[in-house]
Amino acid sequence: MDRRPDFRAREIDRALTATVLDTAYADGQLTFDEHRLRSERARVAVTLRDLRRLVSDLQIEIDLPEPAPRTVEPKNRLLLALGSVVVVAVTLVVFLTTRNGEEPVPASAVVASTTTSRVVPTVTMDLPVDVIPIVARPFVFDTTAGLDDFRERYVERFGSSQVLEVFIQLNNNRADVYRPTAEGRRERVFVAGGFEVGLDTEAPDTDDATFDWATIDSAVLAGLVAGAPDAVAVPNSVVEYIMITETRGNQRISISTSNEDAQGGRVEADFAGNIVSVR
Repeated sequence: MDRRPDFRAREIDRALTATVLDTAYADGQLTFDEHRLRSERARVAVTLRDLRRLVSDLQIEIDLPEPAPRTVEPKNRLLLALGSVVVVAVTLVVFLTTRNGEEPVPASAVVASTTTSRVVPTVTMDLPVDVIPIVARPFVFDTTAGLDDFRERYVERFGSSQVLEVFIQLNNNRADVYRPTAEGRRERVFVAGGFEVGLDTEAPDTDDATFDWATIDSAVLAGLVAGAPDAVAVPNSVVEYIMITETRGNQRISISTSNEDAQGGRVEADFAGNIVSVR
């Protein structure tokens, strides 16, 4: 990770960092609030440097895999190959037209034709008449209708609105839903154009509780999202993420905002939409 910390983080990098944070919390290096805050930041980290900052003071080794170096064909070699093709084409056209007694075609015309025209093959595919193409409906996370649709599609897919956490990243237009498994473990569902269940599960925090997602009014949540920039007194900020949890018996909707100058704040409300704190 030290070689190129400016590489953009991947999902596997964020997952590895989250595992380290969980371990640090389990052995007492992090408090509950520190673990929660760092875990939130790990989920929205953009670069490997962002992830390193979250674990640099911990007594746990973490080795985030480096992306494979990309190989780029030197521009000079590509230009040389292109030039060779053009020269051969010009020579061939001039030779053929001269041999047949025709006026030679100007070289400039051959070059222009060779370098600007492309033949793009088209492939047609005949679908059976009874096949209907499926077009994925995008998720919308900041309107009443969009939030209702998100929840309804989740419940239709998994058959229950009982969840441990709903985490929405508006800046990336994606979400994570954590749900309890039959064995009582914590399972992550990735939401980005569809639903994808994570391969690994983890033991839930002792302070976390399952809540009924259906008890939250989407209109109330959409109103909190729309009013968050003004509530934190940074009207030009935008909502980055929304987190819905129940911890230690407290039901919380946490909405964080930020702008290009890293100014923003957080609004916390209960499930009824009553604002309990603004930071």
